[in-house]
Amino acid sequence: MTSGFEIINTEETGHSRIGIAHIPVVLDGLNMNIEKARRIVFYANELNIKTIILPYSLPHGPVIGFYNPLKLSKQELKKRFGVSKTHLVQKVFKFASNTYGINIFLPGIVEVSGHAIYHSTFLYTPHAEDNNPFSQRKMFLSPVEEKLGFARGRSLSVFNLGNSSYGVLHDEEILIPELHRACRLLGASTLILSASPLLQNMGKTVEIAKSLSYIFNQKLIIPGGFVVDEEGKTQHVTPSIVVSKEGEIVVKYEQETPSLIIVGDEPSKPRDELSEHVKAKLFSYLKDLFKLELNHGREGSPG
Repeated sequence: MTSGFEIINTEETGHSRIGIAHIPVVLDGLNMNIEKARRIVFYANELNIKTIILPYSLPHGPVIGFYNPLKLSKQELKKRFGVSKTHLVQKVFKFASNTYGINIFLPGIVEVSGHAIYHSTFLYTPHAEDNNPFSQRKMFLSPVEEKLGFARGRSLSVFNLGNSSYGVLHDEEILIPELHRACRLLGASTLILSASPLLQNMGKTVEIAKSLSYIFNQKLIIPGGFVVDEEGKTQHVTPSIVVSKEGEIVVKYEQETPSLIIVGDEPSKPRDELSEHVKAKLFSYLKDLFKLELNHGREGSPG
């Protein structure tokens, strides 16, 4: 990838392997970003990694924050940054996932579906029957996202990938304990937090997340990386963080060196053995208060 590329192996013996792509994202550098990501997916495959998590908002860099999107209309946002079903991003990562047999998480995407736009994380997997990515849409929007016309996600899903299962939350959603517990009840062994590089109070967020990981016995992964301008000057660094199910930080990598961080996966858990009454009460609460559906499948694929 570059002369400074590193492989950092923190894997526990006996587990399958997850790769965190701690790589630069070039502002407004779609083709460069896709090419870097394609290469690291290839490297991950050569290292027998089954699941890789790419940096936040990889196609164009973080849209909210770096581009002053409040000056953009919804239509301009869709046209410039939106990823629809036929977008180049979709073609490249569907091909890469199927060719190399690897699961690819792509967080922080402006998903275009019909007339709506969503803040989403895509999952490309060779297990998909129709070859389209799964999509977890952000359910709780920031004031900026609401002003930009983003639509809320209405479903919380857990993705079962062989021996492991994943839930995905976005930004401040990690601070809502009911969502943690719902993911646990649905069988997620690992949570991925799609966190904007400009998320406020990241340190406090991680401390709270550590406690929730311990309470709900779940591993947490926050994919990081660094944002650079067209001249290669770093604008912001987000640490890649892994919190164990015991609530301890086992990885915190915040270098400006392109890296592939390898960690051990968590085996899937059976659904929580709480009484059906307790589960039904929580799910009803989420449905009534937040208008959410909870399931094991996809919420939808971009249209």
